[in-house]
Amino acid sequence: MNALKKNNQLLIFLLLLSFAARAFPPIPPAPAVLVKKYGYSFAGGGVISFFKVDTRHSEKAHMLPGFSGIFRLEFYPVSNVHIQMGFELMTQACKFNTYYFAPGYSQLYDRSFGYEHTLRTMELYLPITARVAFNPNESNEHSIFYLIGGYAPKIFINSSTNVVEKDNGKGIWGGSTELEYEHHFIGLQTGNVMIAGMGLDKRFGFTEKFLSYEIIFRYNLSRFIYKGRMGIENTNDLLIKNCCVNFQIGYRFQ
Repeated sequence: MNALKKNNQLLIFLLLLSFAARAFPPIPPAPAVLVKKYGYSFAGGGVISFFKVDTRHSEKAHMLPGFSGIFRLEFYPVSNVHIQMGFELMTQACKFNTYYFAPGYSQLYDRSFGYEHTLRTMELYLPITARVAFNPNESNEHSIFYLIGGYAPKIFINSSTNVVEKDNGKGIWGGSTELEYEHHFIGLQTGNVMIAGMGLDKRFGFTEKFLSYEIIFRYNLSRFIYKGRMGIENTNDLLIKNCCVNFQIGYRFQ
């Protein structure tokens, strides 16, 4: 009798356990947190340009205001390292006194430098850069200081010049001009640029949105050749070295 009673109790216990398992299924494990591995940024600002001319053929070049705008796609292999790729448009300008050899006139290099040339360029950069922050865990920081370094092909997409006679202010010619790199990359209007800089990201609250402040230095590895009036050979043949510094404000988000 006792054995039968124990068997009945065991059967009732198993039935209750089965019912509980059906009524209260186990809680599934929490899904793994997906960390987004890419983001975007854009920025714009002013450009301070430095032009070095061949002083045997020209007086010192003086910079004029320039501007730039950039869009970047950023990949995050680790929290504080970003690999950045994108495109940038920039305009630079300068003016300098040099020669202007009109068609039919002899080329006399007498160092008179009687013509003022104002040159403005429109340039396309395709930068590939690495951004490295000092704190290895950016997610805990409101302010993030970082360094930038990399490389970019640079393409002259447009350039124009305006030539004025110094003595009387008379306009001689204005319009497109042709620029070619002394040591070009792929095409005559394509050069190589090294990039270095620093920046500061300011986070909006605890979001993944940032206001960025950057100072970027760009150094052209090759000089370019300024030919003066387009379509006429040898109105000018001046070698110019160029580098620049950008001061830009941007926005980064994921």
